[in-house]
Amino acid sequence: MKTDIRLCDNCDFDRYLEIVKRQKVGLEFQTFANPSLKNVKKQVAYQKILTKNIKHKSLHAPFADLNLGSGMPFLRKETMKWFNYAYKIAKELGCDSIVVHDGYVPFTSHIPNWVQRAKTFWEEFFADKDDSITIMIENLLELDSSVMMQEIDAVNDKRLKVCLDVGHANANSDMSVYDWVKTLNKRIGYMHLHNNHGKVNRINNDEHKGFDDGTIDFKKLMRLVKQHCPKAILAVETNFDGAEKAIEFLKKNSK
Repeated sequence: MKTDIRLCDNCDFDRYLEIVKRQKVGLEFQTFANPSLKNVKKQVAYQKILTKNIKHKSLHAPFADLNLGSGMPFLRKETMKWFNYAYKIAKELGCDSIVVHDGYVPFTSHIPNWVQRAKTFWEEFFADKDDSITIMIENLLELDSSVMMQEIDAVNDKRLKVCLDVGHANANSDMSVYDWVKTLNKRIGYMHLHNNHGKVNRINNDEHKGFDDGTIDFKKLMRLVKQHCPKAILAVETNFDGAEKAIEFLKKNSK
């Protein structure tokens, strides 16, 4: 089976689209993650026309300040609104997946309660949805994979999987990227791939570098991906300068 490789457009649609077309890979729309975006309908129409011949497409939903497991009902309601907004746009653009952040922040909630609220949120969200789009929950501040595992297992819906952002795991968590892959295993349906130098002086160092510029060993990573989540969509999320080389690497090392 051919690996599904995509490129995140880093909210710079036109420039990254040139690489997508040249490399014949899929695309992750990130423009619509900005909740302050103006002329949304025009942007959707414009990007839809230019990507009509791209087969594999995904969309990143708004995420800033949202929290689907919050103890505050108004915040869960606001999160639902923006996720439905993203779903509508994803349908219009012909996407098969949406990347979201669940908003979990370590040490701010009693985990069992947060997971239960997340379960309730997802049951409501999926109640009126078909199975044409898979939701991929991306890690950000998590210290390890345990909360995401609990959330996915509690919901137990094939339309909900993990987007493992290896750069976030490397920069923010206490668990190695490789152990994230091993523990989440087939729960991983999507990956954001970029490199960085991990925690530097205990500060988040989420640099979005090319694959060869950081502390993640991508050859080792790809061996584990083949073993634990071989069907995962591989989305390159490097800076512009590292994008094309990263795609070439995946074409060679993900077979």
